[in-house]
Amino acid sequence: MYEKRSWAGFYLIVLLTGLSFIPLRSLRFDFNSENFFPDGDPDLVFFQEFREQFSSHIDDEFIFIGLKNREGLFDREFLVKADSLSRFISRQEHILKLYSLTSANLIYFNGQEVNARPLIHTGDPSQYAADSAYLFASPEYRNLLVSKDGRSIAIAAFNQPHLSNGQKDRLLGSIRQKTDELGFDETHITAKIRVERIYIIEIEKNLRKYLVISLSLIALALYILFRSVKAILIPLLIIGVSITWTLSLIALTGHSLDIISSLLPPILAAICMSDIIHITTHYIEQLRQGLPKQQALHKTYREIGLATFYTCCTIATGFVTLGITDIIPIRNFGFFAAAGILLSFGLTLVALYAYYTLTPVPSVVKAVHADHRWNRFLAGCFRFLLGNKRLLFLLMSVLTGLAFFYTAKIEVDSSLLQEIPRNNPMLDDYRFMEKDFSGTRTFEMALTIQKQPGSFFDTKTMKEVEEVEQFLKDSCGIGYIISPLSLFRGANKAFHGGDTGYLRLPGSPEEVSRYYEAIAQTEYADELQHYLLPDGSRIRISGRQPNLSVKEFEPVKEKIDRFMREKKYAFSHRITGSALLLDKMTYSLTQNLFTGIFFDALVICIIALLLLRNWAVLLIILLPNLLPLFFMAGMMGLLGINLKADTSVIFAIALGLAVDDSIHFLSRLRLELSRGLSLAYAVKRTYLSTGKAIVITTLVLLSGFMTLLASSFGGTFYVGMLISLCLFCAMLMELTLTPLLILLLLKRKQRKHSNALNNNEIDSVKRL
Repeated sequence: MYEKRSWAGFYLIVLLTGLSFIPLRSLRFDFNSENFFPDGDPDLVFFQEFREQFSSHIDDEFIFIGLKNREGLFDREFLVKADSLSRFISRQEHILKLYSLTSANLIYFNGQEVNARPLIHTGDPSQYAADSAYLFASPEYRNLLVSKDGRSIAIAAFNQPHLSNGQKDRLLGSIRQKTDELGFDETHITAKIRVERIYIIEIEKNLRKYLVISLSLIALALYILFRSVKAILIPLLIIGVSITWTLSLIALTGHSLDIISSLLPPILAAICMSDIIHITTHYIEQLRQGLPKQQALHKTYREIGLATFYTCCTIATGFVTLGITDIIPIRNFGFFAAAGILLSFGLTLVALYAYYTLTPVPSVVKAVHADHRWNRFLAGCFRFLLGNKRLLFLLMSVLTGLAFFYTAKIEVDSSLLQEIPRNNPMLDDYRFMEKDFSGTRTFEMALTIQKQPGSFFDTKTMKEVEEVEQFLKDSCGIGYIISPLSLFRGANKAFHGGDTGYLRLPGSPEEVSRYYEAIAQTEYADELQHYLLPDGSRIRISGRQPNLSVKEFEPVKEKIDRFMREKKYAFSHRITGSALLLDKMTYSLTQNLFTGIFFDALVICIIALLLLRNWAVLLIILLPNLLPLFFMAGMMGLLGINLKADTSVIFAIALGLAVDDSIHFLSRLRLELSRGLSLAYAVKRTYLSTGKAIVITTLVLLSGFMTLLASSFGGTFYVGMLISLCLFCAMLMELTLTPLLILLLLKRKQRKHSNALNNNEIDSVKRL
């Protein structure tokens, strides 16, 4: 009967695994920064309205190409090559618009007639002197497309949104090939699609790296533990199937792997391995006590199965609490991780039962000498605990105080480019744009009329907007500023024959109306719609600034808010844009940090009460598992690791993982107490029987998370390092603080004799 059940379980696993490969073929790697915008946030709602009103999404899909010529800007060969590149890019399939000095026309009016001439006469060097003088006297061109030192120009192209990975690669590849062919002195390309592709390439590379390293370390740990190749293959197969099922679930629900969800395979491998070790070590222990194979297997599942289920529930809860965040990729990561953990738990139970039923007793059962060494080591540790309680409590108090001190030094800060590997050549291109041009971080602000009747067509209001623009430029370091005023100033200049002295705002309502109608007849009509609503109730100001982090941009935002409050204009302001929303993502995740820890701790408390039905157990289970979180936070403060998207989610995850050992310890303690043992002897037997599993499972979990240290993403590296630190501290707490708290806080009623902890029992335990 047992063999039939085992074969049925085996065939079911094979069937489900075969079916899982069908959706797995459609699994995609993806990275889109907009997916990290806080879902349902008022700022996101406003941004979506703003984007719809002004069609600003096109400007987010930028491709900036910086071209440097050591001989200066007005060099015929250089300008001809720049013009050739501009024309080539404009012909590409997915390019919507392009701005370049060599393709720009100077528009001017002669009466009612619209005239245009090239801004730069590329093919006529005799006009370069006049073109140069005019260009550098025209801030509307000089500030946008010419570098600060006058030796570089920028080509600004904008591609269609939502391109596939293949389309992005072909577009970027064709541009890079053309620039190499033309042979500029220096070429620097910055683009949103380039950042996205680098993220995807690094995600794919890191995923392969995680799998190879984590499985290799797990295989090594298994061989050291069981000294059998067969004992390595079966757990690795279980881990592989667990990962396959989880990835298949992701593909089946229409999701893709991103920078966050790519962490799933090593995490699942480590947690699944922990379940395997707890069940296997208990099974071997029962066999060594002389039980027949099937009886030992049933007893193992009866005694350890519930505890393993509880630990899976707490770990899954740690991930599910990520679902309270409004960042969709983080939310999905939490749900898929929880689902994967529960799937791997069910798979492990069925697969191990089938394997041990259908195979002979493991040969490692006969190798009892290793167990004797473990028992001597753990007995020595236990004697040390009982003899040095005050010293240990003092040491933990000092470490906790230091952890609190450094935890207070943690700062909230992040930047999208911080995650890019430092040796990536793209960062050099971004640094060039930061140094020679206005920067790469987008700035968007909406101004909305508050007092009616009122309009941005009013000349007084226009002058107030001009004050705002000047403040943004002079006091906030924002460049590349474009607004409706840019177009009206340009129109005024055009109506005066292109004279640079007339690059100023219209002086009367009649001129405003006239210029508005004139702009609508030129190639800039679409641009006007991107910056001004037809009724004049709202305008858009866009710009560029250095790639500021969250912490660096906050003072800029506060300065703008203070300036607008003091001026009391007839219009309100609201800073928006994709960069602001990515900043808000960081704050959103950190605000949800404590909520996640609270719900995780609540589930842990419920499970602890179910195990021992004693209120004192709450302190016993919480203190040894919360202290490692403070040690981890203290290390963040000490090393200057900022709280951001990836590091903010590790606390709930780490708590769920750390409590695994506590639940197994308390579950075994309950079993020993149910046999009528005194508290001291029950703790001693629990310590000796679970200590080995606690150490081994912690080392296996460490092997899983330390693979993240090989990541090329800085944030992922810190996730691996910090969770590994937390798990190691949790193991030490479990082997030191937990037994001491149990001996101090738990009291048992007398049965045949007093079971309260007395000096004779302590002395007998010390003589282990």
